[in-house]
Amino acid sequence: MREIPLLDYYREMGAEIGEFAGWISPLWFTSNREEHLKVRSDVGLFDITHMTRMRIAGGDSEKLLQKILTKRVEKIRPGRMKYCLICRDDGGIMDDVTVFRHPGEAKEFIMVSNAITHDKIVNWLESNSRGMDVEVEDLTFKTSFLAVQGPRSSQLISKLIEADVSGMKWFSGFELKLNGLKTILTRSGYTGEDGYELMIWSWDENSLRRIWEEIVDLGATPCGLATRDSLRIEAGYPLYGQDMDESVTPVEARLMHAVDLSKPGFIGREAIEGRMRRGAERLLVGVLMKERGVPRRGYRLFHGDEVVGELTSGVLSYSLGVGVGLGYVKSGLAREGEEILVEIHGRRRISEVKLTPFIPWRIK
Repeated sequence: MREIPLLDYYREMGAEIGEFAGWISPLWFTSNREEHLKVRSDVGLFDITHMTRMRIAGGDSEKLLQKILTKRVEKIRPGRMKYCLICRDDGGIMDDVTVFRHPGEAKEFIMVSNAITHDKIVNWLESNSRGMDVEVEDLTFKTSFLAVQGPRSSQLISKLIEADVSGMKWFSGFELKLNGLKTILTRSGYTGEDGYELMIWSWDENSLRRIWEEIVDLGATPCGLATRDSLRIEAGYPLYGQDMDESVTPVEARLMHAVDLSKPGFIGREAIEGRMRRGAERLLVGVLMKERGVPRRGYRLFHGDEVVGELTSGVLSYSLGVGVGLGYVKSGLAREGEEILVEIHGRRRISEVKLTPFIPWRIK
């Protein structure tokens, strides 16, 4: 198991510690519910150092990313970021990622991907870059990664770096020094709230602890990964390895907004285009409970007496007070408001299909 650099500090704080995607990390500090509601109403702080961070630089960096990503990399302006997918030849999703073009180095990109796919994505980048003028550097164990999320995040980050960040656009960023440490700050996140992410070039426990405590002293509530999970489900964000994997294409996962089929030559393009023409047998949708019960991964979905799908994620929504989840259903039932039954402990309970987030996004 891999360990984040501040793990012992979080243990001292009394955090509940557990495993996530091969990493030992805090799941919560006080309670999932308390932290969740703080992020929705105020501001929370997450340690997301478990996520994979790669630097891609050199004369052919753009060529490599054009080959493996589903979006046009040449359209990413310096200091801006895009959400993309990496797919196999058959269109199966290998991972979903963000790609940031460095504001001062036009041929340098930072790609953030999921912890569970670390080794696979590192190998994919290296194998597809052979013969190219490109440097692929794994920053995962050289940098730390913090997320400040919630409606008060702009005020907090502005105080932290002593500069007004309220005018930053979503998915934009810049490089700065934070307590003397190289840092890339982006306006981004995975909660449905406004927020910022800080990639800090350090694994030194004392340096990172000072930054963590500064952010907490400015009013942020420490939050764990269980809280991040309940927030992302409410926001309708799929999690790689749970809601999608290599067995589905962007069509089934309803992620075609992350694909540009007008871009030629990227891996998986022809297969995705073919799936679009043929149509998908199942689609990823939201499921909103209309009766008591909390949906969980693996629960079967019914339409009448017919099994029509299965849940891939589920949680009690602390914002709405009802169960919500994500799962795959037969494509003909992927309609807003369609009644679906969720089998919970042997009983079928009424829910409805949602094609939009359970709560409105408040990203800027």
